[in-house]
Amino acid sequence: MLHRLSISNYLLIDHLELDLGPGLTVLTGETGSGKSIIIGALGLALGQRAEGNLLRDPAQRCVIELEMLPGEASSLLEDWCARNGIPQESPMVLRRLLDPGGRSRAFVNETPVRLEQLRELGEGMVHIHSQHHTLLLNSPAFQLGLLDHCAGQGQQVKAYSRTYRTWRSAQEHLAALRAEEAKAQGDRDFLQFQYNELEAAQLAAGEQAELERALARADHAGELLAALRGMEEGIAGDRAITAQLAAIRQGAAKAARVDTAVHALAERMHSAAIELKDIAGEAAQLAEQVGMDPKEAERLRERSDLLNRLMQKHRVGEADELIALRDGLKDRISGIGSLGEQVQEAVRKEAHLAKEALLLADGISAKRIKAMAPMAEQVSGLLQELGMPHAVFSFSHERTAPGPVGIDGIRALFSANKDRAPEPLDKVASGGELSRVMLALISLAAASKELPTVIFDEIDTGVSGEVAHRVGSLLRAMGRQRQVVAISHLPQIASKADTHLLVTKDQEEGRTRSGIRPVVAEERVEALARMLSGKKTTKAALENARELLKNK
Repeated sequence: MLHRLSISNYLLIDHLELDLGPGLTVLTGETGSGKSIIIGALGLALGQRAEGNLLRDPAQRCVIELEMLPGEASSLLEDWCARNGIPQESPMVLRRLLDPGGRSRAFVNETPVRLEQLRELGEGMVHIHSQHHTLLLNSPAFQLGLLDHCAGQGQQVKAYSRTYRTWRSAQEHLAALRAEEAKAQGDRDFLQFQYNELEAAQLAAGEQAELERALARADHAGELLAALRGMEEGIAGDRAITAQLAAIRQGAAKAARVDTAVHALAERMHSAAIELKDIAGEAAQLAEQVGMDPKEAERLRERSDLLNRLMQKHRVGEADELIALRDGLKDRISGIGSLGEQVQEAVRKEAHLAKEALLLADGISAKRIKAMAPMAEQVSGLLQELGMPHAVFSFSHERTAPGPVGIDGIRALFSANKDRAPEPLDKVASGGELSRVMLALISLAAASKELPTVIFDEIDTGVSGEVAHRVGSLLRAMGRQRQVVAISHLPQIASKADTHLLVTKDQEEGRTRSGIRPVVAEERVEALARMLSGKKTTKAALENARELLKNK
């Protein structure tokens, strides 16, 4: 239950302290006095987003503080505190700070919390209904949410929604893998062709340099053979160097017997003769190895052309780089095979999540279908109590493809007249009828969720007279079971309140300021009389106001 609300530096409010008690509390006041501003501040304390410039003094901080007494909701608070690591105290103090720079901070029992944590706590403790929500009643999604609240399966729907999102992510991942696999399969033929071409080339490390040398020998075989044969003949032929050297050595040998210096020269000539003989022998051997086969030269040339063509095609500078490219292609082709395994694993995961999601959706759908008729009957009964004796409310239902909230499509059907069959609510209900339907639905939802507090921002739109009395009676009956706060312009509703708070707007030193205070006894009679007759109260209005309070 809400116990105390403190607001500082918020829109028209300098500072406001508001104590709230059990039962039905009604806020009244002139249009523009700030009634909805107070509800807006309360929403911020419960985790709603701050939008626009909300600071009364742009240079000062806005502070909104809300005290809540756990009461019957202690189990909910205990669970929330345990999950979020917040100490549980009584009262629970929720504080929202809006700084001039636009920064927003939230605290629960002096512990900083994220906005979504504060919102989760607020939604479990308080339901705030505004005129905007009445318009939302025309939305099938909103109708489905109310049905789930009344069926008491809000947590099951949240669990399904989480599973559904995971399932959708798995579907998207599978689709991406399949697209990647299809592209890879398209690329695979090309990659395989490239690999096969390089594999067929039978590349060998260091081959390019050796091939270039062999090709150079083949291209100059005649020139090379002539040089080697000429070398052999020049050294070892009949008139070659070695023959002349032999004659010279014979002459030197005679002189060497006389002079040791000549002997030394003769020895050196002997060594030179041996070296020349070796050179001639090696030249002969090399000459024997020089091939003059045109086919071999052509083969070498074709091999060189193949390597050069492959290097140019793959834009590499060395033949050895083709080997690395070939090995890389082999790895990529192997990777495409593993992509198929990933697809199969993703298929299995998606199928498992689909089964899990549909199982949850079927369970939720069964409860929805079971809850529709009793809920519709209860709403119809409440509408009859609210001044529509022939009102009929029901739901149409169809099974849909799985979506974020399940496999059900529902639509609220309504008829206020005995001779008209129920039609879609958004097509036939007036503003006043929508307000009463919404009040009936929220009263059921609040009872099913055991919400400690329900707040109505002008739920009485479009009603008056006897219908307003009935709306007030229903709000008062709700107030016996939980705390109810309502903003109203109708004296018939205000008279039913356990606590009547009057919101005022004053001009002080050129500034507009909102305030709020309880009205009791004769002051309350006068406040109701002004609601009945305007600023100038009449004796009849005062008597009527007393009668309203007497019959509340």
